Amino acid sequence: MEKAVLEALKKFSLLEGFKTVTVALSGGADSVALLYCLVSLKEELGITVKAAHLNHLIRGKEAFSDENFVIKTCESLGVELTVKRADVPKFSKEKGIS
Repeated sequence: MEKAVLEALKKFSLLEGFKTVTVALSGGADSVALLYCLVSLKEELGITVKAAHLNHLIRGKEAFSDENFVIKTCESLGVELTVKRADVPKFSKEKGIS
């Protein structure tokens, strides 16, 4: 998988001029796979990999499980992580959005 990602990054010049890449890390398979892939390629690409996670507080305990999983994953990989929480249900209710 790393080979395909590396080829796409180079073919489309996706990281040209960038020294830091921040992965929007939901905790799902796609974003976790991307994180692992970029971490494995960081030296070859000459980048620093960071991650960011937003807990929308929509799915109750599952949202906190995702948050904890993301925290542990980043700790194990040595990736700097920013975690934020946004009470989307409350915001939606206040704005009359259903």
